[in-house]
Amino acid sequence: MTIARVLAVAAIMVTSTLGFAGNASADQVMEGIYGYDQGDIHAEWTIYPSCVPTVGDLRDNLELPVACRLHVAPNTPKVSGGDARLTGGQWTFSTTIKEGFPCPSDGGFAPVQEIYKFDDLTMTGTRSVSNSAACNGQVGPKIVVSPFNLTFSRPLPIPVDRYPLYCDPGGLKRCR
Repeated sequence: MTIARVLAVAAIMVTSTLGFAGNASADQVMEGIYGYDQGDIHAEWTIYPSCVPTVGDLRDNLELPVACRLHVAPNTPKVSGGDARLTGGQWTFSTTIKEGFPCPSDGGFAPVQEIYKFDDLTMTGTRSVSNSAACNGQVGPKIVVSPFNLTFSRPLPIPVDRYPLYCDPGGLKRCR
């Protein structure tokens, strides 16, 4: 009798858990024009997503942001753009600027590397600007990390298909 009660309770729990499960849906990916604010620097980033369906267990395509890239295009040279990938829960991209800053004495330029990391949920991020020793030893290596905020401004001027590839249904998946 006790075993029957335990099994009945277990069956009710499993049924109620599965019965209340919601529909599976794709996580949304950033898309649009966003305001970029970092201290005195104000700019706009135009963000276009480009994603590939994740095959999963061969039954349904999974539309997850893990298989996406965000194409980030700035409206000013004060900030950089690039193709961001989701890494450790943050969107990340880096770029090298060949003429990052002028050397103090010889009129040449030294390169810098910029690394942008941002969270699409909190709409905050960091911009790291680094350089190695440069200008014939006059400038030492340095890293400057600055926080920034993003705010949604408006949608993209043209429609974007986030998942442009079509994957054949059933069996082995072939996307085209």
